[in-house]
Order: sequence, then C-alpha cells, then structure tokens
Amino acid sequence: KGELYVIDPKAIDKEGLYGVLDGTTMDWTDGVFTSLLRRILANQKGEAEKRHWIVFDGDVDPEWAENLNSVLDDNKLLTLPSGERLSIPDNLKILLEVDSLEQATPATVSRCGMIWFSEETITVKMCLTHMMLSLGSDDLVGNSLGGSESPSAQKGFLDAIQSLVIYDNERSTSLVEDAIEFALDQIHIMPPTRDRLLRTLKALLVKGIVQAIDYDENHPDFPMSGDHLNRFAKKWLLHSLLWSFCGSASWNIRKKFGDFLLRTSGMILPNEVSNLADYRVRVDNGEYELWSESVPKIEIESHKVTSTDIVITTTDTIRHSDVLGAWLSSRLPLILCGPPGSGKTMTLTSVLQSMQGIVLASLNFSSRTTPEIIMKTFSQYCSYVRRGKDIVLEPSESLGAQSWLVIFCDEINLPENDSYGTQRVIMFMRQLVEQGGFWRDDNIWIKINRIQFVGACNPPTDAGREVMSQRFLRHAPLLLVDFPARDSLMQIYSTFNGGMMKLFPNLKGETEALTEAMVEVYSDIQSKFTPEIQPQYFYSPRELSRWVRGMYESVVHMDQGLTREELVRIWAHEALRLFCDRMIEETERNWCEEKINQVARRHFAGVDHDKALERPLFYSTWLSKENKRVSREELRGFLCA
Repeated sequence: KGELYVIDPKAIDKEGLYGVLDGTTMDWTDGVFTSLLRRILANQKGEAEKRHWIVFDGDVDPEWAENLNSVLDDNKLLTLPSGERLSIPDNLKILLEVDSLEQATPATVSRCGMIWFSEETITVKMCLTHMMLSLGSDDLVGNSLGGSESPSAQKGFLDAIQSLVIYDNERSTSLVEDAIEFALDQIHIMPPTRDRLLRTLKALLVKGIVQAIDYDENHPDFPMSGDHLNRFAKKWLLHSLLWSFCGSASWNIRKKFGDFLLRTSGMILPNEVSNLADYRVRVDNGEYELWSESVPKIEIESHKVTSTDIVITTTDTIRHSDVLGAWLSSRLPLILCGPPGSGKTMTLTSVLQSMQGIVLASLNFSSRTTPEIIMKTFSQYCSYVRRGKDIVLEPSESLGAQSWLVIFCDEINLPENDSYGTQRVIMFMRQLVEQGGFWRDDNIWIKINRIQFVGACNPPTDAGREVMSQRFLRHAPLLLVDFPARDSLMQIYSTFNGGMMKLFPNLKGETEALTEAMVEVYSDIQSKFTPEIQPQYFYSPRELSRWVRGMYESVVHMDQGLTREELVRIWAHEALRLFCDRMIEETERNWCEEKINQVARRHFAGVDHDKALERPLFYSTWLSKENKRVSREELRGFLCA
C-alpha cells in the first residue's frame, strides 16, 4: 500500500514548508515537509510497512529547492537550522512535478531523474472519448442513481452528438477536433490551452443535458421525441463550441468561428444575415431563437438614475448571464476579462445574486495580495468540521444549509510575481481547486467543501497586470466582456435618460434624441482619441454613466421646469467637462467643441442652437445650493473673494 502527500511549495512560504527556528527561545517548529518526514520516521501507525510519495507540485525555484540538495543526493539527509538531521528512509520517494525548469539550478536538475511528458502523449481524441464517457456515467441532476440507468434524455443527447464529437474513421477528424484546432490558432485575450477549452465545453454540454432531462420530467406524457432531441442536441453542441472555444476571443473571431461551425456541420440559421452568436437554442422545440427576443423593456424611476447597482438587461447581458450560469453551476472557477468599464463586475455579481444558495464574498486584489487574504475570508465565513479521518472546511451552517461560498476576486491578475515569476496567491488558489484542500499552520491537510472562486480582471497587456499561470487557468473558463455594442448602449442609456425625463413630462419626447446624441459624441471621440496618443484618452461607457448622472444632478432641483434650450445647454456642458477638459492640444479641444456643436444641431430640432450652445458654458454649485448657469466673471469674482 502507498501513501501520497502533495505539497505546492509556492502556495506556502519557506518557513511553512521546512520549519522555523525561534531566535529568542531557540525552539524549532516543524513545517509541512519536515512534519511529514518526522511522522514517517516515527512509524507509530505502521508507516514503515508502506511506500510513501511526497510530491512537490509547483514551480521550482532555488529558494526552496536548494534546501533539498542533501536530500536528493546520496546522503539522503535533511539538515535543519536547529542542527538536527533527519534521514530519508528507503520507503519514501520524492517527486517534483513542474511545467518548467526555467528557475531551477543545475545543482537541483543534476540530482533528479527526468521524465518529459509531452502534451501530444494524450491526443485530442483520447480527451474527447474520456469526456463523452464521463458525461454518460455522471449523475448530472443529483438524483443519486445508485447504479440505476442514466435518464433516457442523457443517453439520447450523447448519441445524437457522438459522430460530431468523435469520428469513427481514424483517417478523418470530427467537427469538435477541427473546431479545437481552429480555436487554438486564433488570438484570445489570454493564451488558450486544449485542457481549458475542453473543460469549458463539458460544463456547457452538462447544462444542455440537464435541460433535456428537466424537459422530460416536466412533460412525462410527451417527452422529447428522437427528432426533437436530435435537433436540440446538435444545435446545443454548436452553441457550446462557440462559447467554450471562442468565449475568450473578440466578436470578430466569434463570428468567424460561428461561420466555420455552420459551414462544417451543414446547419442553417433562420436568417442568413445573422451569425451563430445572435441565437440561443430553445429546449421546447429544438429550434433557434434570437437572443434579442428575450430582452425585456425596462423603465426606471427618476431617483434610480444615480444608482450604481442597476443592471439594464441587453442582448449582451442575457448572453453572458446564460453562459456564466452554466459555468457557475458546474462549480468550476471562472474568470471574466475585459477593458475597464465594460461591466465585468456588474454582470458577474448580478448573475451570482440571482442564483439560489450562494453566499458572495468579494475581495479586491492588489499587487501585494498574498494567500492570507483568502485565509481571513475562510475564517470569516467558514468553520472546520471533522468527517471520519478528515477535517473539512465548509461554509458555516448559519449561512444556510448546503449553501456555497463564492469568493469573488476582483482584479485577479494584479498580484505581482515574486523574484522567480510566481504569483503566490494564484498558486494557493490552484492548490485549493486542483487538490481540494490546503495545509493548515499546524501541518494538517484540510479539505474544502462547497467553496468556489470567480474572478474579474483587465487584459494582461494593461499596465501593472501579470500573465497568470496556465496551471491555474486550465481549470478556469474564461469569458471576454468587451465594451457594449451601439445597440446595447442605446438601450442602456435611453432607459436612464427616460428615467431622468420623467421629472419633466414636457421633454419626454427628447429621450431618444438625447441618447443618440450622447452615444454619437462618445463613439466618435473614442475612435479618434486613443490611449496611444495620450494615456488619458481612454474612453469607456463609464463616461456615458457620468454624463447622465451629471445632467440629473443639474436638473433634479429645478422646480420651475426645464426648457429645451436649457436641456441642450446642460447636455453640452457635461460633454465639455467629460471630453474636452482632458484634451491637451488646442486643436484637439477645438475639434471636440465643434463635434459637440454639430451633433447638437443634428439631433435637437426646433431649438435655438446659438442661444443653447453659446460660450463660455459653465454650471456650478459654488454660488448657490443648486447647480446653476454662471458666467466666467462670476466665477472669477468668487475665486478672488
């Protein structure tokens, strides 16, 4: 019989691995490795009769690996700073499992036997075969089958897609094999790996199978027929391939990949002008339906305009919520990546809050974040429970029976690398996800239960960001959340402007023109002035949100009403403050002012534009409690006083 002990040496510090000598009392405290070694040597529970394997599963660097030199050579001795020497028994073997030896010294490399395990050792077809077998045998709906047969919908779904996933002819490749080769050649927000793409695909296929099983349970008299299930399964496979293989790529690549899937599979969309990403698959008839048909019309009250927690439902948010829901249900860690202001955090938190049995703990990572921040979160939300021989950490009963703790790590790629290129907190999270536990300070292995990690971050190319380890990313589905398209911006900000215009019923008809004018100014300035010209020329939808809030704060206390000229003047004032004030060159400011004038004249008809856009254009709360129009002389007089 053998015993296996897995240690990630980068998830704990050097003292936690080997031990520490108290400089005052000269007392020695064992670390994880020394305590395991001492336990094997003590032979209190028949350890001498077993074979033991200690696996160092993590990045190799000289700081911890050099201390093993005397252990790995013929001496087989571990010398502690206290002067004590521990010999390595013959029934103990030490393995180092690494993805790179870039930081290893020749002294370490020369002492180890070496086996190179290539990615080609396990082929794509082997991975797909394993995935299909596990999908067929897993209890996907939690009914504890106990050896009984899987639901017929589960078997029928897999039979329908079998030939598209694994092709029987050895000389040919299947749709999924071609798709993964196509996807790996594309540009993604973070480099894709085969393992991550297939894990992500499996999570989405599980959701499709569960939908089919639920449909049969809810329609016992009329379960899915063979043709119905066949249509649904094949369309769902294409949907799953699109979002699992190119969810981390741009919309252009998603469209190209969707066209490739349709062309290769022979499927036809209801509207040839659209692309695959525009459709979802209906379980009740196995046909395509436009995502846009599921978007509800929303109205908000005027006092909600300045709220920061309102999510306006758009085609993008429905699509993202559906995909995120599938990944969250699979209990995988997941990451949203995208530019600042694209709505990553808002989308993720709204999906989490809509799910039952979830307790959300939010953490903001910084460049100095260490694993201790996660341990503090555990101590706040979780408790230790003994189950047989194991000690398990799980959410406290006070949070609800069987509830899941979801730890949301915002700015997950901000923690800086150590001297040897490792993010310790990310390695600690990898250990929790991959090994299902961690080594506590008293050198006891603690299993975790019902704990899930989700994250959001800016692209790794942004300043101050680090490239995250593929050893963690391979477990985490990744979704690129880009800036909303024009249609989504119109939908979001016409809702906010409509709420603001409820204060002035006589101006309700201006909502559409107001929104179109805002989106046009924003889009034109965003495309002309980029961060490559000046770092501050970065424009996101947050500008539009500030624009709406600035206008609302200017008009909310106007009891005497608001004229159309005054509305246009306030609109232009906020635009000048948001866009023109950050311009450096005089020519740039002139272009910006002229653009605002042009857009105002085009969209606001029946207004005295010369009066509305007369310069100088200032509003201030300095001279009164309300935000009122002021002249340059009045402001100068106030400042001089």
